[in-house]
Amino acid sequence: MALLGIDISAYQENVDWATVASQGVFYGFAKATEGATSRDDKFTRNWSGMRSVGIVRGAYHFFRPGRDPATQANNFLQTVQTIEAFDLPAVLDLEIDDGLSAATVIDRALQWLNIVEAKTGRKPILYTFPVFWEDKLGNPKQFSEYPLWVANFGTRSPYLPATWSRWTFHQYSESGTLRGIAGNVDLNQFNGDLDGLQKLLKGRIPLRQGFEGNVVQEMQTLLESQGFDIGTPDGDFGPKTKAQVIAFQRSKNLAADGIVGAATWAALQATKPTPTPTPNPTSPTFPASLDLVNVCKSYRGAAHQDAALKWLQSQIPKSVLDDFARRWRQQ
Repeated sequence: MALLGIDISAYQENVDWATVASQGVFYGFAKATEGATSRDDKFTRNWSGMRSVGIVRGAYHFFRPGRDPATQANNFLQTVQTIEAFDLPAVLDLEIDDGLSAATVIDRALQWLNIVEAKTGRKPILYTFPVFWEDKLGNPKQFSEYPLWVANFGTRSPYLPATWSRWTFHQYSESGTLRGIAGNVDLNQFNGDLDGLQKLLKGRIPLRQGFEGNVVQEMQTLLESQGFDIGTPDGDFGPKTKAQVIAFQRSKNLAADGIVGAATWAALQATKPTPTPTPNPTSPTFPASLDLVNVCKSYRGAAHQDAALKWLQSQIPKSVLDDFARRWRQQ
């Protein structure tokens, strides 16, 4: 299943992100900067807007090879400020040469990528056009480890430059239309499912109704462990799961929007119960020298008291228990 996404800039003016999300858009890339000083007027609005509706967000920089790469990297980092664990890695948009040689463009692009990777701790994504990459830059191999976002319009099976063995994102249209966006918008597909998209993130992916995958099942299991009835954890974020997410959010005094964002994930994981270990008399927790009275006292009032005593009972021969019961009754 190829996941739908978009990329936007100030050109799309004020995007209605809630309406966009309702049309099955999983992720979005917002232009942050261009060159050494230019900043997109709508970036801050788009950056917060995507997060508010559970769209996985990414930020990109339009690279000007004729400008100093370190200054461009600083422009991007200062504008975006923080790429969170639940965000996509930074993106370098490399599609022009500013009249410079291929060697110079390659060297300066690598400088930008190295600086941003060092600052964010994430390997950036590279966006480019196949014709530019092959004809202008000559298929440089130095970029093969960077995830590829390839622009190839009019097809859902993009051309893959020889530098890479697979594409990660594919921009397949520059004339898409969606409710909530004035005019045309670029449309993209991700080469994988929701769990594949999760692997690009350091934190847990934002979830909302309509999502499917193992990461959804993980969230459902956490909800169920807290006593919220979601039925069978099946990896399908449907209306019942959304209702229980809202109930959980209210119980934790979180925004009750039914979107499992960073705060809801943190609350679910923080309250995850610790599995009760099976009592083991030979483990360091129960040294051989510990007497039975203290063992029983250590479980007094615990939620797993009965389970512990049943296990202990199963380790004692029936004849010994019968003799104990007979002698105790005689006291």
